[in-house]
Amino acid sequence: MIALGRSPAGVVAGADWKRFVIEPKLPEKTADLGLQQELNFELMASLKPTLILFSPFLEHLKPKFDRIARSEKLSVYDPSETPLGQRMQVSRDLAALIGAESALEDYLLELEILHGDVTKRLSRLKQRPILMVSFIDNRHARVYSGSSLYADAMAWLGLENAWQRDVGYFGFSTVGLEDLATQEDVELIAVEPIPPDISHALAESPLWTKLPFVVSGHHGTIPPVFMFGGLPSAARFAELIVAHLEARWG
Repeated sequence: MIALGRSPAGVVAGADWKRFVIEPKLPEKTADLGLQQELNFELMASLKPTLILFSPFLEHLKPKFDRIARSEKLSVYDPSETPLGQRMQVSRDLAALIGAESALEDYLLELEILHGDVTKRLSRLKQRPILMVSFIDNRHARVYSGSSLYADAMAWLGLENAWQRDVGYFGFSTVGLEDLATQEDVELIAVEPIPPDISHALAESPLWTKLPFVVSGHHGTIPPVFMFGGLPSAARFAELIVAHLEARWG
């Protein structure tokens, strides 16, 4: 909605926006509806919304939403035959719901221009498969594939995902660090935030320091990108990962 020039009246976990989403910036007047496990229904009702949009996380709450206003589920996780295809379809559905079809076409043109730029830059680099992860603690990580934002955007960019095993519905699996060891020459990229205590523990971990991509120096981090996001998060991911890979592979 923000990318299409429309400010939402309220969002879940607005207080965490600056930490996990960052771009686009959350409008100052957008209310924080609380955590998804503890939604503030009184605040939601007081905003007098005309439409409530929810993800599959909150589908069980649809009867409560419908008492306040019309509610619609938008899911970026339905299968698609093309990279970012479902996220583009969700954007079209959203644009139709809020009357922003023209703004969406402008946005998709900007996205196409971005895609042309970053894929051209990637074509100049000698590439290797990529493991996208986020750290849970010094022994476990989430690894991304399937319909996750990271894997979907990587496919859009023509980057090879090194993780070919099955993942859950939301596009990630939680694994032990030892499971990240592969026979391939891979590049591991961790998405921030990474708590300082984990970084320190990894540096002293015999397991971590012996993993092939650590031994070869093929690992690094990028700033936060919302892992459950749509096209704006995909655009942010594309810009950040290509800049990172240019520095690493260039």
